[in-house]
Amino acid sequence: MMEEDVHEGECRYFRHMPYTLSTDQKEHYRERGYVHLPGVYTPEAVDRARELIAKDEETGGWHAAPHATDSVTTDIYERMPELADIVFNGNYLQAMEQLFGDETVILAEPAIHRGRYYYWHKDSTFLDAMGEDFHWREDFSAAMTVLYLQENHPDFGGGITVVPGTHRDADWYHRIEKMNLVERAVLKAKKIAGISHYNRMDKHPELTPIPSKKGDLLVLDMRIDHKGTPKLKPVPHKKYGIMNIACSGNATAERLRSALRRRPFLYYSEYLAGQPETTPQLERKEREHGVTIKL
Repeated sequence: MMEEDVHEGECRYFRHMPYTLSTDQKEHYRERGYVHLPGVYTPEAVDRARELIAKDEETGGWHAAPHATDSVTTDIYERMPELADIVFNGNYLQAMEQLFGDETVILAEPAIHRGRYYYWHKDSTFLDAMGEDFHWREDFSAAMTVLYLQENHPDFGGGITVVPGTHRDADWYHRIEKMNLVERAVLKAKKIAGISHYNRMDKHPELTPIPSKKGDLLVLDMRIDHKGTPKLKPVPHKKYGIMNIACSGNATAERLRSALRRRPFLYYSEYLAGQPETTPQLERKEREHGVTIKL
């Protein structure tokens, strides 16, 4: 992608072109399971995204979406097309191609998350719960990419905390949903005693709140242990996050798409499972940049 090829609607959302990752950044992702990419978006782009979301909330669009709760709204790229230019800008797509190669596929999650502070988990846990194992093979290459519309503040949270290297650790979280009452009681007792898996993560010597700023992108191997950085004081603003999956190869993308649509939660089973493979706005971004983007 050359600078002169950039769609004029997104020009103001770039800090610079091209967006080049260093060897150290690529190695950090492979070895540590995540990479923090600064300045993928301009502060103006993030401010504009917040303006679009605020207007959507004020006009009732948030809850009028096909699937919506107080913490999630959907169809964001079709209802707010400017968000497609902001999120899938050239910097983002160039960075993903450098991490995942010429056969990069973006699985767009057409949703905005509001005010969510998830506790410890892996984004791949649902695959373990389904009995899948392809994500533990050496050739698996997929990440959750996260644009937070605020900095990760030590008092207010707003970003992600990780334990580096845990993308190589077998999943534990999927066992919880299969626990009987006795096992759940044991887990609760361990948490109270400070000896559960969660406690170990909270006290891990490499515990890392990623110091992301407005306009940064976080790229997390789907298997890494992470949580939403907790808020310690009342938050003076709304917390928003926009997440998508980037992966290498159509085979991996199709297995992930199929598994996501089989998840038993309403967002997946009643909304995502009924969505087409692509949409007009995603097709537009795919044409502009030559990177495969699908739902």
